[in-house]
Amino acid sequence: MFVDYLSHVLGTVYKVSGDIQPTWSFKELEVDSLSLAELSAQLEDELGITIEEENLSADTTVGELSELLEASGAVLPA
Repeated sequence: MFVDYLSHVLGTVYKVSGDIQPTWSFKELEVDSLSLAELSAQLEDELGITIEEENLSADTTVGELSELLEASGAVLPA
């Protein structure tokens, strides 16, 4: 559910090009640590959840982050 949302955010805000796969890590997508911190803050603001620093790293995959968002009760913005 959140994979499409994350793909959209990564493509529009962080200029990640191409078809983003859930199995790809942020390292593979070339998203640096500063961008990950910004992404975490953006998701917290938009989705009303808290993402612990250890749950979002360069080795985290898009699918893992999607699962984390779903498990934390995040709701997609309308």
